Amino acid sequence: MQNMLFTPHFSQMEFTESPTAKKRGIDNTPTPAVVNNLRSLCVNTMEPLREELQLPVIITSGYRAKALNDILSHSSHKSQHLQGLACDFYVGWNKNNRGQSGVCGLNARERLIKAFRLILTSEKIDYDQLILYPNFIHVSFVSHESNRHYIMKADGNGRYGRVTRAQALLLE
Repeated sequence: MQNMLFTPHFSQMEFTESPTAKKRGIDNTPTPAVVNNLRSLCVNTMEPLREELQLPVIITSGYRAKALNDILSHSSHKSQHLQGLACDFYVGWNKNNRGQSGVCGLNARERLIKAFRLILTSEKIDYDQLILYPNFIHVSFVSHESNRHYIMKADGNGRYGRVTRAQALLLE
């Protein structure tokens, strides 16, 4: 599989490599249309987030072929992952961030909340759907014209609830 760079911080492989697919012998190779969607997600959402956050953003799930999506218990048959429109991620940390204001001492949840709030407040970051889970964020991008700006909170047990932007900014 080709590993093209979509943006300075994100490559195709980050969004398509899947240990589960590899283990099960599932081909998770994206179509050209899916590659274009992934690139758009990176350009309009993930790279601006990474640049403003100044912390590593670790993709845990990006594109999912139908066969892969079908075996994941938490996945919907309408998942935007199937089209390369969505990804799940958490925020990493590295020793180079030690001296930056507001970064030193943040735990994993605090870094996640920081990213979540940044997506909500930055004029440079656009999204269709934003879901805060206990240990990761799901975000999608369709197009500037079609994005719905849905904000949700998930409890990690399969329950979701819509929240307003104001409520989302208060989440911890």
